[in-house]
Amino acid sequence: MAHLKRVEAPLRYLTKSLVKKALSCPRKLVYATNHNTYPQKYDLVADPMRQHLSTEGERFGDYCKGLFPLGIEIGKDTSFERHRNAPMSEADLIDETKRLLMGEEPIVLFEGAVHHGLLFARPDVLVKTVNTDNHQTELKIIEVKSKSWDSRHTAESKMLTLKNSIRSTFLPYIQDVAFQTLVLRRAFPDFRISSWLMMPDRAKKLKDTLDKEGMAQSIDDSVASLVNVDDLVDKVLTGKVSYPGTKKSLNFTKAVSNWSEIINKERSELESTFSSPIGSQCVSCEYRLNDANNKGKALSGFDACWREATGIKQEDMGENKFVADIYSSTKRTLAKLLNENKYTFADLTAKDFGLNEDGGPLGDKKNKAYSEDTINNSQRQWLQVKSVQQQRTSSESSHYIMKKGLESEMGKWQYPLHLIDFETVSPALPYFSGMSPYDVVCFQFSHHILDRNHDGTVNVRHESEFIHTTPGECSNGPFLKALSNALGCVVSDGGTVFRWSSHETTVLKTILSSPKFSDSLSQQEIESLSALLPEGSHPMVDLCDVARDYFYVDGSGGSSSIKRLLRPTMNASVELKSFYGTPTYNSNNFQNLQWYQLDELGNVIDPYDILSRLDTDKDRSAIAVGGAAAAAYHTLQTNSDMSEQDRSYIHSSLLRYCELDTLSMAMFVQAWQAFAALEKAKS
Repeated sequence: MAHLKRVEAPLRYLTKSLVKKALSCPRKLVYATNHNTYPQKYDLVADPMRQHLSTEGERFGDYCKGLFPLGIEIGKDTSFERHRNAPMSEADLIDETKRLLMGEEPIVLFEGAVHHGLLFARPDVLVKTVNTDNHQTELKIIEVKSKSWDSRHTAESKMLTLKNSIRSTFLPYIQDVAFQTLVLRRAFPDFRISSWLMMPDRAKKLKDTLDKEGMAQSIDDSVASLVNVDDLVDKVLTGKVSYPGTKKSLNFTKAVSNWSEIINKERSELESTFSSPIGSQCVSCEYRLNDANNKGKALSGFDACWREATGIKQEDMGENKFVADIYSSTKRTLAKLLNENKYTFADLTAKDFGLNEDGGPLGDKKNKAYSEDTINNSQRQWLQVKSVQQQRTSSESSHYIMKKGLESEMGKWQYPLHLIDFETVSPALPYFSGMSPYDVVCFQFSHHILDRNHDGTVNVRHESEFIHTTPGECSNGPFLKALSNALGCVVSDGGTVFRWSSHETTVLKTILSSPKFSDSLSQQEIESLSALLPEGSHPMVDLCDVARDYFYVDGSGGSSSIKRLLRPTMNASVELKSFYGTPTYNSNNFQNLQWYQLDELGNVIDPYDILSRLDTDKDRSAIAVGGAAAAAYHTLQTNSDMSEQDRSYIHSSLLRYCELDTLSMAMFVQAWQAFAALEKAKS
């Protein structure tokens, strides 16, 4: 038999994205370099919000490229003659970048490819200039980020803490540009390398003096700002990297060098090298797969780590809830449990949460967060754990209310009850002139009323709605006028207005305080809307606070998110089954719809799933999940080639989605009233 020569695998470069993963947890390098074996959960599940944010980043990135009109995009605007009909390889990209940078003339490159040893970087923008006095060549590395910035402050005041460390909100961005700076310094030691971030600037406004393609003429005329971060980059390069879950730390530059060598090892050796301990970094791990979507088709990196650390068998992984799943757990609490070898919910007791078995404070220990009228965070966590320990199924959802506190809260409410929800966007790159990056645009609201008839029965109706998506027209002014028309009666006629979370209050206060939008309102309209703010005469009630303080239901994971709570609340509520269990719901957007439906296993179907199934058009997706509404508005504003049929479909889908949000709020009020009445009858 002829001797087979071993084919060496090509070297793997350490890139910015791999460094980012390693900084959050070095073990992720195992999964990131074997992505076909260990996919990320975002590869398996479409996430409209994530997709929308990605689109926003790309949109701002393209805008920033337009500020360098002579810029050359490596691999797109340039290529070697032999590659005119084929994509350029990494080696070709590197050679082409070096050839252009080593020329005598100043130049701007987009996505330039630079390597040194096993390190590889593709900076968003490279600006080469030559100082005519000393002939010193400077390379500006510009990392474009859609992170909000305000040039009325200095980089140090915004990016450094009082202890002179980089703020966590900016650290990932500084680390990104620091890695690229390291590569460029080593690749071009004779050049002066400077480091910059380019970000949307809240202190600027989009001007209407744009060119014929809608682009600013210069950086000064744009809504972007360049921020020099040389000192912060040096702080990162000379600083230390902490390994999650351990007391181990390593110099950043040394860590990068180690990672570049280690990722070129065989997979088995790579896994043994990165035996990073489990810890708080696991809570948001992107390599934890949802079995409902994965169905065992791919390996879960999260499972691999926890199996290795805990000794739990692979076949038992899906049967356990891990301490990383505890609702709103702190790093300190999680570390304490893991140090005590408590890995799953089955290992936990009420004592672990400072509680007795009845949910009260443990012994004579004073618990400042404890109240007989509200559910505190520790109690919510213990309720979550107990529901798993007792193996209650989703069709047997058990609920828990703080009767005294809930009754006291509901006693303050005055009929009719108005339930309101806003749909908004805050784009990094404004859609309209005169607006700044991340200024809010309110393009839609839905308004339900819950009232009692003379015979005591409940009446729920979709009272009003507003939507304004005309391309090129800011909707904030019309939004305020329509909202005043819908809720102005509250001041004169009484009633209570409800929202879910602080979003509506924050948004209303923001646009109402802007003369640009409120000048078209009468004084009476301004007063009617101001009354709904926290300092007003009829402040909106936050149902999210009500849920957090007085209500727990199995299947919610302890969360107070409306989407997480709705289905398990419907499972637990006889009232909702009775009220919505027949096809009698009607509005402008729905006809004879039954919102309480069961699947083949007898479990309640999530109303948002019902919404997604109402549209049978295979070529279009219904708006039925968070983030999709903002993405839809973006499409309506930016896609000038959209057909009227497609535009009409999105318009209708937005109306249905927003209406379900306020109907869901009405459902919670109905369910809580019924739960409280049942508890009162028992006592």
